[in-house]
Order: sequence, then structure tokens, then C-alpha cells
Amino acid sequence: MTESITEIRINDKIFKAKGTYLFGKTAKKYATNEVDEETGKKLETDGVTSIFMGLMQQDPDKLIEFWHSATSHYLKEQPSFEEIATTIEDIAAETGDLKPYFVGALRMLNEDGYYKGKLQTLWFMMKRSSQNKKGEEKEKAKESQELFVELYEEITGKPPYEIKA
Repeated sequence: MTESITEIRINDKIFKAKGTYLFGKTAKKYATNEVDEETGKKLETDGVTSIFMGLMQQDPDKLIEFWHSATSHYLKEQPSFEEIATTIEDIAAETGDLKPYFVGALRMLNEDGYYKGKLQTLWFMMKRSSQNKKGEEKEKAKESQELFVELYEEITGKPPYEIKA
């Protein structure tokens, strides 16, 4: 099974990642606003979803945002964004592998209580979006959904939440 890390050592103190209300509140800073190239419509993604999707792409910047949000329950003891960034950079330099941190982050968001329902809904919506389209659009949406399922399985070693057809 793929190693899953949900703790990080910063300045000789161990911080445990938690998906709490404060995670979402902090993650709001990391919401994304993009424009769909085909339709020209503005697409807004909340912070939790933005972080999750970035983690799926193994984006180290999103890993830093994840840890900044996931340690927000420490309140006044929370490490700063810069301390977290430095620690992630050091881990990458020392081990050459951040994958266990991506696995831990993805599993925590997708499988642990607080955001589990939100992400199950995201998986459900991805699956349904392909069912509601026709022709080439349907194929593109289905391929995209399958890609994300494969990515999640490749990174974490297990399938995401499964929706019954």
C-alpha cells in the first residue's frame, strides 16, 4: 500500500493535518477563478476543491496550501505559510519524493469526515456531467472523469468514492 503522511515536523514540532471548518475558511484564499476557453464563462472553484484538484496534479504549491489550511486548527500555534513552504521544499530536497504527502492529503480530504461528503459530490458530479452530454462532448467529459479516477488511484493506490450507476 502507498505510504500516506498526514503529519509534518516544523521547527521541532509535529503538526497533524485535519480537515475542519477552519481548513475551509483558510482555503478560501486559494479559490481559483478561471475562464473556460470554449465558452468564455468565468469558472469559480472554492478553495477546498481548488486544493484537491491541484493535489491530484501533484502540484507542490497546492501541497503547501493544503498544509497551510490543514494546520489552521492550531490557531495561534499554526505555522506560517513561509515555514510550511520551506519545510516542503526541504522534504523535496532531502527525499526527492513528496508523493507520501500527496497521498495523505488526498486521502484526508476524500475519506475523512468533514469534507468527505463534499468530495463525494464532486466525484458524483464528474460522473453525471458525462451522462448529460451528447456525442463528442460526452466522450470528452467521460474521458476527463476517467482520467481523474485513474490519477487518484495512481497516486493513492485505491479508488475514489464510487457512485453506483
